[in-house]
Amino acid sequence: MSSAHFTPEKLREMTEFKVELHDPRYVVEPIVTGGEFLYDPQIFWDWNEGCSWSGPEGSILISEIGGQPQPETDWSMGHGGLYRLHADNVWETVMSPGVGRQAGVFRPMIAPAGWGDYGDHIFFGSQIVPHRRGAVMDHMIYCLAPGESIPYPFALVPRSGKEQISGAFVPGVFGRKGTPEEGLFLIFSMHNSTIYAARPDGTVTPWLVMDGEGGNPGPVMPYRLFYADPQIVGEDNMLMLEGKWATNFGGQQTHEFRTKHYRIANGVIHPEAIEALEGGATLRAPKGFGPLAGEAFRPEYAGFMSSVHWAEGDATAALPYTTSIVRRDADGKEHVFASNIQAGQNLLGFAGDRMIVTNMGHSYSSGNFKYPDGTVFAIRYKG
Repeated sequence: MSSAHFTPEKLREMTEFKVELHDPRYVVEPIVTGGEFLYDPQIFWDWNEGCSWSGPEGSILISEIGGQPQPETDWSMGHGGLYRLHADNVWETVMSPGVGRQAGVFRPMIAPAGWGDYGDHIFFGSQIVPHRRGAVMDHMIYCLAPGESIPYPFALVPRSGKEQISGAFVPGVFGRKGTPEEGLFLIFSMHNSTIYAARPDGTVTPWLVMDGEGGNPGPVMPYRLFYADPQIVGEDNMLMLEGKWATNFGGQQTHEFRTKHYRIANGVIHPEAIEALEGGATLRAPKGFGPLAGEAFRPEYAGFMSSVHWAEGDATAALPYTTSIVRRDADGKEHVFASNIQAGQNLLGFAGDRMIVTNMGHSYSSGNFKYPDGTVFAIRYKG
């Protein structure tokens, strides 16, 4: 499709903000619309304002899968970067797009301070080969040292399971102290249904293969790995896999993506879904978020999620406004906090007195939609 169909004006029109808040004490602040500079933004998950990468108060890091220094440049030169969004909505470039020849910056995470020689480094997944061709090829792990602006390769991800290739690769968690996975950086491939363990010495090995072959559990296509909120599941450090049993990457060519949540204990996945987590992972609002501080928030996709499987024929239409943000109160009851949010992949983070929401739009730029339709908005307590 010709890029003439996707002028900045057209992209702004396709990503118009229509967010409706259900609490009059809060307001919506649009920050970035389509047609600007973001392709596939992803806010840092579970951001800790006291971490080594903390900046001025109220700022937060946001990664980018598809960005380049300028539109319509050569994708083979690498893509994806890292930015700091400040409290006044000024953007600071932390790692320029493609500067390390990385091909995408997927869900970065900050290593614990004591993680060998790499404590406080930012780790992220990336393709070895840029753009769409590399999305289903082997991936690798990059890292970025504190205070640096150029990432460097940390380790290649080995092949595993029936599908072998470590494509569609995503960081998961750093194992918490006192858990069986302490000291491990758990990462996973959606393509080969494998969770890997990375160690500070640079070794990466399959940790849990879920392809349903040769006695392995599954098949399960993993989508997220996280520690569940203990107030919801009634237990500390419960490691959870978000995904769908009896599915795999090649067979999941649909936007109807209703995930389940499965416990992993001592390296074993249990096929019984945890019903308390049916809606997905939540984040607790910090003290600065007004009267709703301490409550848990999550996006509700209503079954519709746009990701790497976005088909080219879908690209002419704006995404539907079917996403909402749900809050869970102290009694465990859920309420709609915001609605009429455009579908895609909406991720939440908190910085200062604001909830920041990033949406990557139609697909990864390594998919079939290659234009800057990423958006960012904030929700703030107004008093």
